[in-house]
Amino acid sequence: KDLINYLFEDYNSDVRPVYEFNDVLEVQIGLGVKTIESFDQMEETITLNIWERMNWIDDSLSWDSSVSNLTFISLDPNDIWTPDIELLNAATKPQIYTLQGGLYLYSDGSVIYSKPSIFKFSCPLELEQFPFDIQTCRMNVSSWVYTSELLTLIPNVDEAKQVDLQDSFRHSEWEVLGAEVTEFTEERDCCLGRDFNIISYSFNLKRFTHYYKISMGMTITLVIVSFIIMLM
Repeated sequence: KDLINYLFEDYNSDVRPVYEFNDVLEVQIGLGVKTIESFDQMEETITLNIWERMNWIDDSLSWDSSVSNLTFISLDPNDIWTPDIELLNAATKPQIYTLQGGLYLYSDGSVIYSKPSIFKFSCPLELEQFPFDIQTCRMNVSSWVYTSELLTLIPNVDEAKQVDLQDSFRHSEWEVLGAEVTEFTEERDCCLGRDFNIISYSFNLKRFTHYYKISMGMTITLVIVSFIIMLM
């Protein structure tokens, strides 16, 4: 209680945690991908169960042993500033199936914010090689408000945490080949001459062909049998 009173005595959660207004705040982001909730090939959308993990430094919320011997505390994400990371190619509003996720604040000011969500986003299909096709579904995340001059969004410095594919990340019709992370900047109509950092996650999915092989095999067999019966 004393530590929280000390930290929030002169704290404003609406203000970016930097000393100077033109300082750039770096936010690291990683994903823990749990499952494919659905892959609607008619709508060309995919729904993933994802844990968002964000890391940044809030220097105004640091303390030393003279204040408290605690090394970390857990906080309500609404109590401190958090980055406004949005899914740019969302097909529907993201669903958060817990209240706000978990947020840990350490004595050096580092913040770890984990938020479980269900993301549904567009995934245009390429069916030239159907049913032996490989589909690539991309989701792009970025800050909605802060340009790259104010907030730098980068993949987690630990490569193992950039995209963590859980053992449960599988589907009865699709084989998950892997995931890739790329980062780039783009200019938006709202802010000409200013760039926004964007992180793009690409999930490569290969269709299981056993169902189609069985269907085609049965069809060909029926055609041959029908032709033989007709000849007889």
